Amino acid sequence: MKLRRVLATLILILAVSFSSLCSAAALKYGDKGEAVKEIQTYLIAQNLLHVAADGVYGSATVNAIKDFQSALGLEADGVCGAETYKILRAAAFDEININTFKLGDYVPDYELEIDGVEIDTPKSSGATIGSVLSAVSTVKEVAQYAGVGDVIKFGMQGDGVVDLQNKLIEHGFYDGEADGVCDSSTVDALKDFQKSRGLTADGICGRRTYSAFNGEDSYDFSNADFYGIPNCARVVRVEATAYSRMEPGMSDYTALGTFCQRGVIATDPYFIPLGTKVFIPGYGYAVAEDTGGAIIGNKIDVAFDTVGECYEFGRQWIDLYIIED
Repeated sequence: MKLRRVLATLILILAVSFSSLCSAAALKYGDKGEAVKEIQTYLIAQNLLHVAADGVYGSATVNAIKDFQSALGLEADGVCGAETYKILRAAAFDEININTFKLGDYVPDYELEIDGVEIDTPKSSGATIGSVLSAVSTVKEVAQYAGVGDVIKFGMQGDGVVDLQNKLIEHGFYDGEADGVCDSSTVDALKDFQKSRGLTADGICGRRTYSAFNGEDSYDFSNADFYGIPNCARVVRVEATAYSRMEPGMSDYTALGTFCQRGVIATDPYFIPLGTKVFIPGYGYAVAEDTGGAIIGNKIDVAFDTVGECYEFGRQWIDLYIIED
């Protein structure tokens, strides 16, 4: 009985943190803690997150949440709010049928009764403290059927796989038939494509891979040696504009509190995290230290010391070389 009450107390403590997630501010980039670690374990179980559950809401977690949201028709903003959390947790504990789930379908609340008291916490067959705080070990696939634009991985079938295979054929990476079955040959071809674009070659077609297919990202390392760029990790195609602290209404300082001057760029932290070092042909080395309301996705703002330089730079598509420390 004593052990049971200890367990009940621990679960009750967890329940407070779980329920608070649904009522408090959503989890987002930069957040840390056990609540972040919890959703990371669910993402790992869904094979959407491929790093350790460290409790830090970094870019990998943002992208995994976006892929999950996109697959289910949610707004893919990378923020784990109440709705995303509720569906993600239900999927992790197999309380909803992800194969047929559509927005608006019923998602059960999690209630557990201990000593006559109902608390809001995950329940599933044999659920324990350990299964909550560590990665869920056995989960069904996110979806066996894949529609066009869905996250696609090994074993899936459907129109989305046909579309993926046709893209691979078009880019010269797949010579099989577009039969709508994501088998090992399709996954191998996808991995080859991902490697060629500097992506993580995990054989899963998600948001970034689709962007690469659509030409939104250009991963060509051939010029890295030409420019003499050391430790070039990847190359992304971005739309670049220019700004200066000398413009009316502009601040002298960046989002990180540094002085706004040449050598600074503003980025979407979900796309290029703050602190990232980059190289821009014709401009030089820079660091992502600032943000902007219109800087979303693969858009950047390049800082200059004068307004005249901004006009000269204008708006253009450029290759941005990401430097690995």
